[in-house]
Amino acid sequence: MTDEWLAKRERTVTEADALVLAATLTPACVPAVLDVDRQRCVLTLASAPPGWVTWKARLLDGIAETAIASSLGRLLATWHSATFDDDAVARRFTDYESFEQLRIDPFYRTLASRRPSLAPAIHELIRCMQQTRKCLVHGDYSPKNVLVGDGLWVIDFEVAHYGDPVFDVAFMLHHLLLKMIHVPAAGAELEACTVSFWNSYREAVSADLLADVDYIVGHVGALMVARVDAKSPADYLVGDERQAAREAGSRLLLQAPDSFDRALEIVRTARS
Repeated sequence: MTDEWLAKRERTVTEADALVLAATLTPACVPAVLDVDRQRCVLTLASAPPGWVTWKARLLDGIAETAIASSLGRLLATWHSATFDDDAVARRFTDYESFEQLRIDPFYRTLASRRPSLAPAIHELIRCMQQTRKCLVHGDYSPKNVLVGDGLWVIDFEVAHYGDPVFDVAFMLHHLLLKMIHVPAAGAELEACTVSFWNSYREAVSADLLADVDYIVGHVGALMVARVDAKSPADYLVGDERQAAREAGSRLLLQAPDSFDRALEIVRTARS
């Protein structure tokens, strides 16, 4: 049975404003906003060039380009750093409701209700995230929202808000780790992508935005398990892959290591 998801229409206007802001910072990395009807909540964007595909499709085919991962790490660091402690941006993106409706409720709270043994750790992540307001957060920074061809675009800013940058980092990382589990033949290449994204972000982001590794990894773990047991299961995970994601994610959440290398080792062990 499919779970019900409800979210307000105004998120389209938020997306338009976030795209305009991102375009001022990194003009070649997002589609142009052509028109916005704020009353009807309708947005018109430029279409991607012919032949461009989602990065998710490439990764699932075992094509893991570290150059793309590095670019995405630097791009995210640019957005986070440029909007850090910016009162004007904070005032524009005060709406947290769409993020609650489309991320916290379906991923975190649903998982907590379905996996009670994980609930205390999950609720602590929610508490920390809700209390953190540092910079613009994309909210859906994932391979399916990256279009690649001659260049690179990031799309789908509908849950953008001023909040905790760790969510964006963890959201991309958990997707990459799940691909490692699903495509073992390209495991080494996918791991290299994961490391490239992580290192590029860490090296480029403002020091004020760097969180403890165990906090980031805790979010990664919660999201991995959520993609099996919550409202948005990863459709490509099958059979033993689902259990591997569940086991690795649970360990990362409950026993979050303070070393990213150790986190990768946990995922490798679950995959084997």
